[in-house]
Amino acid sequence: MKVMLIIDEKIIKLDELADNLASQFTKLTVVDTFRSKQNAFETNDELQNKIKILEENLAYIRYRPEIKALQKELLMDEVIYELKVAENDVQKSLSDLVKKIANVISEDVPVDEQLPLKKGGHHGKHHACG
Repeated sequence: MKVMLIIDEKIIKLDELADNLASQFTKLTVVDTFRSKQNAFETNDELQNKIKILEENLAYIRYRPEIKALQKELLMDEVIYELKVAENDVQKSLSDLVKKIANVISEDVPVDEQLPLKKGGHHGKHHACG
């Protein structure tokens, strides 16, 4: 029974450390930037209306050139682009943090680094052109 109590205390301590780490992470500049870009995206009524129109008509995109044009316009929208870059920056920071934690255990612990913009991608090309 005593062993169970020790494990429980360690688990509680680890849980507290995880909460503290999460709290500290949310205070990073990269997270503030993401939240700002997310707010700009969510509060842009014109952009939200265009997204709604696209979503409602996506099934007809092959037959409606104006919907295809709207899709292209949204793909090149600066607000969406900035949100995706900020999102990628947060993902990179999380990945870096996880790598540091994993390396404390062993350098052989694999860490998933599937960052959408890491290898360029559409938005990376958009930024280079913009």
